[in-house]
Amino acid sequence: MGICSTGVLSSPVFKKIEAWGYLWVLLIRGVGWTTWVFLQVAILKYSNNSVGCSTKGYEMLWNATMNRTQTEDEANVFEIDCTGEVSFMGKMMTPSTAIPFTTSIGVLAVALISPIFGAVIDRTSKRKLWTFVSLGVFIFVNALQIFTTPDNWVLMLALQNFLARLGFALHVACVAAYCTEIAEGEQEIIALQSAGRIAETGAMVGTLFTTIIGSTVMGFGKDVGSTATFSQAFATVISIPIFFYAMVRFEERPALNKTEGSIFTAGFKQLFNTGYLLYKENTYVLQYLFGLAFCDGGNSNVFVLFPIYAMLQNGLENPAVFTGLAMIVCIPGALLTKKIATKIGIRRQLGNILFSNSVICALLAGAIYQDGNFLGVLLVALGFGLTIGGTYPMQKGMYMRLIPAGQEVEYQGLYNFFSLLLQTLPLTWFVYCEDENVGGENSMRIGMLGLVLFFFIAFLLMSLFMNEQAAVAKVEATLYKRVRGTGIVGTGKQVAPI
Repeated sequence: MGICSTGVLSSPVFKKIEAWGYLWVLLIRGVGWTTWVFLQVAILKYSNNSVGCSTKGYEMLWNATMNRTQTEDEANVFEIDCTGEVSFMGKMMTPSTAIPFTTSIGVLAVALISPIFGAVIDRTSKRKLWTFVSLGVFIFVNALQIFTTPDNWVLMLALQNFLARLGFALHVACVAAYCTEIAEGEQEIIALQSAGRIAETGAMVGTLFTTIIGSTVMGFGKDVGSTATFSQAFATVISIPIFFYAMVRFEERPALNKTEGSIFTAGFKQLFNTGYLLYKENTYVLQYLFGLAFCDGGNSNVFVLFPIYAMLQNGLENPAVFTGLAMIVCIPGALLTKKIATKIGIRRQLGNILFSNSVICALLAGAIYQDGNFLGVLLVALGFGLTIGGTYPMQKGMYMRLIPAGQEVEYQGLYNFFSLLLQTLPLTWFVYCEDENVGGENSMRIGMLGLVLFFFIAFLLMSLFMNEQAAVAKVEATLYKRVRGTGIVGTGKQVAPI
């Protein structure tokens, strides 16, 4: 990766070695997240097959001569809804319900841990260590998924939704603090976050194409299980060397807040104190954290619910293709967003994106529900790519401007708490609509309306009703606490980023 003299990498922020370390870390996250798409489809197949149903969720009955059970293709022709159930955590549920339910439980567990972790890390001089320990957990669990089979899919689903999510969330909290110390000023923030989104999306696209081409060459065909295994193996081989390459580009930081006695006790006390101060003195940040939680909950659920909707509502066999297309379009989406935000500011462009996301989700639920509607799903994938490609750099950019110095990891932990807690609501609503057959054959369409509401609330809190100037003024008095990295490209203080 080199530094371009023009475009998004021309910003002065990329003279700092830690900025390059940040981009390398995002490559790992992009590769890891993309493999989850293939894994999700494989687990959906394994779970449906375990109760005698096709991947699409139809009963595989006996054929007309009663000599053998139907094939998947035959079952999909008759379209008899799957009634088989699996036992999970003492509750019987259909596979299409069990997977989102497990995700919701995992998200809740991570939400409770994140704020405490953040408050503790702000008081330790081992932030770099925890940054890469948590990332290592994420990589390790992804590597374990290579061994996912029809016999152990429940265990692997639990590991992914609990341990991998926890590692990822804690890693993101640590890196958030580095971001505020790397970029200075709105233009550097826009440049760093836009480049980060492009790097992450580029990794997603590369992983997607490598998986598709590799599985085709290997002759996997429609075998989504083998495709998922190949994808996880590729991610592991790529992520391990990048992990060490990125690690040497980060510097350790001193404890941002001095503590007497146990840092865990101090962390708990600070967390409660921060909650009180947010309510009494800094309602702007509290408002933004809630809005950010709605925004992130909507973004993450798009890539969870969109493939399920496309497969079960639209009857499309391999929805990962559309998810991959959306990822590809995220790159021009991020570039377009950077160009617009440079002219009108982060807050206004963020509002444009969030409102557009709400409209696209409404169109998906309201107009694109027919079986085999390839064109409609394709257009939605393109729309999601353009908007979500710009959402991440804008929401993180605003976050970096509003968070007080010395409490970066703690606030990221609080954001994770709100985000992960609220993130369960669209999933829970979707599961409820599907499980209780709300609206009959329109149950999935009604379930998707949760995303419409989430993006619209985020639009109101993060943009339309946000007093940006007053919020930034609260932060300025704390900026003296920030410790900047010393590594500059070409100085020999650290290894060069190229």
